Amino acid sequence: MDYKGPSVATYEDIARAAGVSTATVSRVLSGNGSAVSAARTEKVRRAAAALGYRSNRAARTLRRRQADAVGLVFSDVENPFFASIARAVEDVAARRGHAVVLCNTDEDLERERFYLDLMMEEQVAGVIVAPSTETPDRLLPLADAGIPTVTVDRTLQGNPFDSVLVDNRAGTEALVRDLLDHGHRRIAAIIGTTAATPSRERLDACAQTVASVPGASLVVGEGKLRDAVGTARTMALAGRLALELLETSAEPPTAFFCGNAVILQGVLGALHSAGQRVPDDVALVGFDDLPLFALLERPLTVAAQPTEELGRTAAELLFQRMDDPAAATRGVRLRPDVRFRHSCGGGH
Repeated sequence: MDYKGPSVATYEDIARAAGVSTATVSRVLSGNGSAVSAARTEKVRRAAAALGYRSNRAARTLRRRQADAVGLVFSDVENPFFASIARAVEDVAARRGHAVVLCNTDEDLERERFYLDLMMEEQVAGVIVAPSTETPDRLLPLADAGIPTVTVDRTLQGNPFDSVLVDNRAGTEALVRDLLDHGHRRIAAIIGTTAATPSRERLDACAQTVASVPGASLVVGEGKLRDAVGTARTMALAGRLALELLETSAEPPTAFFCGNAVILQGVLGALHSAGQRVPDDVALVGFDDLPLFALLERPLTVAAQPTEELGRTAAELLFQRMDDPAAATRGVRLRPDVRFRHSCGGGH
């Protein structure tokens, strides 16, 4: 899906036309271009005029207030995981006198690019982002523009920014090891796009753990979820994929590992609708925890992520970066809470 946003020229459009960086455009058009050469300033202004760029007068009058805003750029704010992180960030930001602006990208690169461009244009005080891929190119202009940035739940190649996420490998290994210990040897993994850090790390750990046991095999259901947009669609596709694996495989899986709570809900619902009992007919484990999972007749084994701590840590890292821009980059890994319940049953 292409996200076009408002029908006006963006900083990125102007930067491309002028042959300069997005950060240079931001400095010139925001009135902070004293360090930019006269020649480059002229290039930017000519390109802006040619593209019909018009600055937002209302935004300009609110610039001082925008400087007190923190931008959150997340993939899916319907997902309880991101909603909980956002709430924790907001609590920390409020104590520091900052407002929070929340943007939803649906893992769409163009939409993400638009919002990051908007953050620079509005000169927010800082940005916390869950990037759609591990490629840093779209976020580096934030650093060039001097905007403190923290990545949450994901990392970027080269680790150019402070980051906080969970130990995906440890959580996955514990869950899959529990399935193997219960005798399961045909395991299916249903995850989101491996372009994002959590899915990639969880799939790698799942594959390595399964491979460590002779006779165990892994089938991966990932492709159909790559373009899933929104919580409802992801749940539906995950459930459909689980049933397809059960119905069409020569040797159907006896257990499912799900990459997050949205996928886990989708698979759980589909299994229930198809008359498949957990764990009597098929075992089910996954990342994230929801109240529902503990209330089931056979509660689900999960790796619960400390979402409030993730959000709080991300906000604290951001404000520390604001206070000390020259500090060394920090990466924080938090341990998930693996909750062993009753959804693994016995393999067959």
